[in-house]
Amino acid sequence: MRGFGFLIVAVGFIVMIAATTMDVSVPSGLGRVNNLGLMADRQNYTLIGGVILIAGLLMVIFGRRTQAAPESTFDTRPCPLCAENIKNAAVKCKHCGGDVGKASPQAVPSLRFGWVARVICAGEEERVKVSDAIAEAGFPVVEMLKVGGVGAGAFESKSEAEKAADAIEQRLGYPTTVMFRDKISGDYS
Repeated sequence: MRGFGFLIVAVGFIVMIAATTMDVSVPSGLGRVNNLGLMADRQNYTLIGGVILIAGLLMVIFGRRTQAAPESTFDTRPCPLCAENIKNAAVKCKHCGGDVGKASPQAVPSLRFGWVARVICAGEEERVKVSDAIAEAGFPVVEMLKVGGVGAGAFESKSEAEKAADAIEQRLGYPTTVMFRDKISGDYS
């Protein structure tokens, strides 16, 4: 939005400069005289350029800067004492002040069946590496038996799994797909 605002500011500035340098005189038998129609056009173009310039400045000032990554719900957990959301790495609750201890990745609650962000691995070494990376990122780890991979989840909704898949792809760099984990497929222990 801000980049577009800079473009609009430039266009408004150019229109205003062109309008102020516009010749409003016409030749006549007595020399050159000002034309009221051209003077009105110059005034209109100056006003239009000014409005465009102001609109661009407002876009630059109030436009969103680069979006900060929203605080992920996967990086938080409920406090065992007051049930308010706290960071997984927190050892003391910011709400009640109680000592809560650092959460391990396995302490993050997970469903037995649901949506999973899946990473397919080539071998056992890669599977262990990906599993550790997913756990360090704060996601519950799910082993995928048939496909030889690892997943983050399971999540209640597909959108939660898609957020986890996006986070794994962006933060960890692993290609990820989203699938539903069920008890029928045999992919899970």
